[in-house]
Amino acid sequence: MSSQLLGTILLMTLVTYGSRVLPFLLFKGKNVQGFARDFIELVPIALLAALVIPELVTPSGSIVLIHNPFLWAGLLTFLFSRFVPNLFLGIIFGMTVFWGLDRLLM
Repeated sequence: MSSQLLGTILLMTLVTYGSRVLPFLLFKGKNVQGFARDFIELVPIALLAALVIPELVTPSGSIVLIHNPFLWAGLLTFLFSRFVPNLFLGIIFGMTVFWGLDRLLM
């Protein structure tokens, strides 16, 4: 393994680990209020949405709305989960809907 590759891996490990640990170290034992608290609570939701929504809308690289089992299964699972707050049932529902829509739409 080259020293440049090893250095890159170590640096990325430090950046990844540091970005996760730093907020815990900075705010340890403090009561966070206002904008900082809102920011800390909403960042995970925004990151998840940024990762998931493009995959729901463009599963094959181009925008597909009608014949897209990913999008429809995601929307139906979201609605189901809003009314039935059970993680296991939400996963089973989403998998079942996706399987059925995949067979129906493709």
